[in-house]
Amino acid sequence: MATAPSDASLTGAVRVPSPARPRCRRKGCGRRFTRKTPGQSYCTPNCRKRSSEADAKTTPKTGSDLLEQGTEGVHLGKKGKKFPDPDPKTPQELAAEAADRRRKERKRRNYSGLYFQWDYSKLKSIRGCRRSARDEGAGVTLTVSPDGEQVGRKGLNRCASVWACPVCEAVIRGQRATDADTAITEHVRNGGMVLFVTFTVRHWSNHDLEDLIRVQVREVWKGLLQGRKWARSNAGNLRNRLGVVGTIRVIEVTVGQVNGWHPHLHVAVFLGGRQDPKPKRGSGEKWDPTVRSYFRPADADLDRFEAEWKAAWIDGVTAANPDFRPSARDGVDFKRVYTVKDAAAIGKYISKVQGTDVATDWSAGAELAMSHVKQARGGNMKAMDILFRLAALRGGQVADDLPGWGSIEQLLALWSEYELTTKGGQNMAWSEGLKRAYGIGTDENQDAADRQAVDAEDASEADATRIHMSARTQLEVGRKRIVVDVDEAASEAVKRDEDPVIAVRALLALVGIDSMGVWAITADEDEAKWQASAENAAGRSGETEDARAKRKEREAADLRRARADRRQHVWKTTATTTQE
Repeated sequence: MATAPSDASLTGAVRVPSPARPRCRRKGCGRRFTRKTPGQSYCTPNCRKRSSEADAKTTPKTGSDLLEQGTEGVHLGKKGKKFPDPDPKTPQELAAEAADRRRKERKRRNYSGLYFQWDYSKLKSIRGCRRSARDEGAGVTLTVSPDGEQVGRKGLNRCASVWACPVCEAVIRGQRATDADTAITEHVRNGGMVLFVTFTVRHWSNHDLEDLIRVQVREVWKGLLQGRKWARSNAGNLRNRLGVVGTIRVIEVTVGQVNGWHPHLHVAVFLGGRQDPKPKRGSGEKWDPTVRSYFRPADADLDRFEAEWKAAWIDGVTAANPDFRPSARDGVDFKRVYTVKDAAAIGKYISKVQGTDVATDWSAGAELAMSHVKQARGGNMKAMDILFRLAALRGGQVADDLPGWGSIEQLLALWSEYELTTKGGQNMAWSEGLKRAYGIGTDENQDAADRQAVDAEDASEADATRIHMSARTQLEVGRKRIVVDVDEAASEAVKRDEDPVIAVRALLALVGIDSMGVWAITADEDEAKWQASAENAAGRSGETEDARAKRKEREAADLRRARADRRQHVWKTTATTTQE
């Protein structure tokens, strides 16, 4: 059958060829394709994806990518052109910034715990710590160092508690760690050795913290130190062969979900030193504890010393309270330190560190004095962990997002028992003459040394910036919980070479506090103010005997109530048989 001719053949028109198909834009493809959508540039979705991946490798997408390509002042947007190098910071500067951030985070955390203590502590001294001025007429002086790094407040009430105040504790333990490091490092460097000993006892959830501490410190350790067994005639010869210079003893308190309170002792025993013999009592001669020579004790003598101390500890604890009898394996632990490097590593070996700048250089002194910043092992919480978790829960944070364990009721019972039990106790003790032997200080009571460390915050540089803050303004700052914010505002203003008074006033006005009680003062005006304050303080009387008796009675009642709450909310009264 013949086909009908087309219109083009009938009219004689010329056929127009179709336009050329576009090529794929992906480099390496170039295939021609038919567009299915307007503006299509790639033949397949796979080509589009591969082209995007190639562009991501060559085209900077972030500011850091652009900085890595750096060039000298050119316009943006041109192909191949790059940002200029902004003089990046050195590793030392970056490390300093990171350390500064950690320091600020720790300060805020510590003050969050203190804020909680202001409202809920059972101790009057802690409820007023750093909250109000000692002299209402003198107020407070805010001091800022010339570089803006150090901010202090002169004239505040301070509790100087190394047990229950997170802010005072940080100051005191920092000084203690420095002193311990000085003694340990000098002793080991000169040729002596240090023996780290950890003493523990068996305990259960129904045991009170006071009983556990009393047995270990007042009964067993005191007798062990005086030499009930190891310092007798033949053991005394061993003591001389070992060259015992002195000891540093620290109490550490943790708490576990299963076995309750777990106080234990960390002791550094200085061995391998020869000193002049002590003069007889009543002779009137003053003993010079300087170490005349150093040596390394024999391993056989060390083995005998460790065996006798372990036996003395177990026997002493058993005699004081059979329920606390420690096991032969876990009751006493010894670690021998011969070098400065070993002394610096001993803390890392014993436990991990949380939230401190010494995490990469944890020293033997820090292991003794700064155990409060270590992460307790085996699901236990350190004492300050209780407080920080409690403050966070009171602040509305979710329990599952916080470290540690326990509800608000449980933590309140634990913390109340802890702060009331430890009040007035000696957390750290140096043996007689040990501080003087290494030029650290005198044999004064550790409480006096702690108070001196806290009062040292009042010292300021001659060219420091001084800002007067009235007692009323200080109270309002505490009520608004902006102590750290005021410090940082003044610090940052000095760093930017701005007026810190204006910065502090602006912050106060922002939160609704009258800023008229804040103004700049000179060093002479500041000194005159505190001289007048000291004269006024001399005429004021302290707590009366009647008031002191009533306060102690209230604290004893609070402690009994806290123990009852702990048994009710935290653990059952039945004892378990598992030892931590």
